[in-house]
Amino acid sequence: MSELPVASAVRAIAEEKKVPEALKKTLSVVDGLLRPRTAFISLHDERDGRLAVAVVRGRSDERVVAVEPGEGPSGRAFAERSIVRDGAALAIPMLAGDEPVGTITCLGGARLREPLPEEVEEALFALAGSAALVVALARAREDLERRGRELRIALEGLRERDRVRDSVLSHLSHELRTPLTTIKLYLDMAQGGKLGELGERQRHAVAICQRNADRLLRLINDLLLTARLEAGQMALDPRPLGLRSVMNEAFSLLGDELEEARVKPALSAPLGEAFIRGNRDRLVEAMMHLVERGLEGRREGTRILVDVVPEDRRGVLRLLHEGLHLPPEEVEHLFSAFRADGGRSNLGLAIARRIVSLHGGTVQARATADGLWLEVSFPLYAGAVATGARAPSPRPGEILVVEDDDDCRNGIVEALTAERFRVRAFSDGREALERIRQSPPALLLLDLRIPGVDGARLIREVREGAGPTTPIYVISGAIDGSVGQEDAWGAQVDGVFEKPINFPFLLERVREYVTPA
Repeated sequence: MSELPVASAVRAIAEEKKVPEALKKTLSVVDGLLRPRTAFISLHDERDGRLAVAVVRGRSDERVVAVEPGEGPSGRAFAERSIVRDGAALAIPMLAGDEPVGTITCLGGARLREPLPEEVEEALFALAGSAALVVALARAREDLERRGRELRIALEGLRERDRVRDSVLSHLSHELRTPLTTIKLYLDMAQGGKLGELGERQRHAVAICQRNADRLLRLINDLLLTARLEAGQMALDPRPLGLRSVMNEAFSLLGDELEEARVKPALSAPLGEAFIRGNRDRLVEAMMHLVERGLEGRREGTRILVDVVPEDRRGVLRLLHEGLHLPPEEVEHLFSAFRADGGRSNLGLAIARRIVSLHGGTVQARATADGLWLEVSFPLYAGAVATGARAPSPRPGEILVVEDDDDCRNGIVEALTAERFRVRAFSDGREALERIRQSPPALLLLDLRIPGVDGARLIREVREGAGPTTPIYVISGAIDGSVGQEDAWGAQVDGVFEKPINFPFLLERVREYVTPA
């Protein structure tokens, strides 16, 4: 028996990658040790719990069948985890560590009628253990592969869900913002007297419409921004900017609301501007939400005091809502979008905190004797004070507007024409491209979702030859910040007007590039 190369056989079995080959080698060595009439290996099927025959060697025998654990010599060896003898039948458990995975069963033969030497039993246990490890490792690989496939399928499902959600959000954003652009353009023209003189009652009605259009816009923005923030898909395209100027813009955009609430803003920067890097539009929205919390209800005579200071390598903005006294439990949940206990939700402040956090900043709140105190802090950006690029020089020429929504396109054309600019408009990208090839405009304003030639391709065509120096501004209904100086499809644009368009801001940019007729 000592002449049999059992040790080398055990190693050879352990090194075998394929389970059937490892089991055949195992039975071959067992046959050399015991010379049984029949030998077979049964493996435990985890699906039905039985021991199913996997490999057979020798003569046919009616006992070579699947059994339950505990049934017959094979089942008993599996259940008891020990060698079982029953007349001329011998069953050896295949143990992978302490866990049985199957059995080796030998039937008949002269050697099985005699007691087995201890070294033979040890050799049989070693062979069975080696085969068991191959089976266990193969099953572990199969399980990992199965779980990997399931994870890949689940991941693809999540990606598809994200794609559908992004598509729905993008479509929803575009469809909601485009009509709002038209509404606000005509309201701006009405307020500016471009549509004729208004009486006191008409001016009051237009001002109410403006406030509510702005309110509707912020509600749309809040819902869409929340979805983007929750999905972790808020692209920032950060640029150097000043905290004081951001706060000034927020106060300016909330001018009507501040007046309605009879609250006076006071902004100071005793040490000068504090420069940071960030997305201006998103940060202005965040500051507006922080200010709006103090405008609920009329608190006539109170102030919103804001100090901006560079401090310990950070740009710090401290805001005090005078006279706004909140109970401690509300301050504790001030930045909770939705509360499980039914308390007041603060979606706007939750959005503000997420935006600040994306910029590497923090927001803190506490109740004081003077009112609600908020502190916002960002990393300073020293390079922001560097000299910027030279401003463009305005020149005479035509403004080309490409927008497929009739009302929005006509509103932009009418608003610019009222300011004495020469404007030509198209609803189709292909027609616009033909016009650009004939006569490049002084400025191109376009929506990305246009028929014929889509906006992305139109920009590439212009940059690659039709009008390489033409200033291009995108009129975007999206809110994810994906269109910037150098956007995802590699076409350079000069800026973005987010729908609904801030018409005074639009005019400022237009006058930088084009002189009125």
